[in-house]
Amino acid sequence: MNPMKHLSLLGLIATDEQTREWMAAARTPETRARIRYWSKVETISTATMLAGIALLLIAPFGSIALAVWSSVTDTDRTVLYWWIWGIPAVLAMGGVVAALVASGRREQACFADGRVAVGTVERAIEHTGSGDDRTWFDLRISAELPGGTTLRRRLHLEGEGLDRRVGGSVRFRHNTLDADDLDDVLHVGFDRAEPREEGQRP
Repeated sequence: MNPMKHLSLLGLIATDEQTREWMAAARTPETRARIRYWSKVETISTATMLAGIALLLIAPFGSIALAVWSSVTDTDRTVLYWWIWGIPAVLAMGGVVAALVASGRREQACFADGRVAVGTVERAIEHTGSGDDRTWFDLRISAELPGGTTLRRRLHLEGEGLDRRVGGSVRFRHNTLDADDLDDVLHVGFDRAEPREEGQRP
């Protein structure tokens, strides 16, 4: 299951088709209801965030218009500046927080009925952050199931030093038995073993 498939608005909002695909992987009505609920919350939150950003972009023009109007009418409407800038800021920031929470809850719901597997981190590809962007890793993992199938998955995790996890165990959830469905994965956690030191072979 690819979480970025069939997305609209530059990949920010899931389409109905994507939501149905997530629900199809669920095995209980309760899980399907949770997926539907959090998907709607995520969509509304993202739309709120985008509306706030759009209003912030036009807020300078509103401020200029208000300044001209105040000068012409010789009235002081300073409080209106707080409305012009405050409402968009609240919408944008509130939408971001709500969307992040809803996205995490929706992802957990998508894998609530999934199977748990223990695999091995085979490769770690580092993507160095710059500015406000954090460093993240593309971890390639594999897990051999009792039936002989070997699952291959990839995890995108933020953090430093995750390359030291190569050769170690990782626990994850998956919904399908498709060996090469790389994005059918939810990270559960690493084992308790100490990660290897940099430069040490697994």
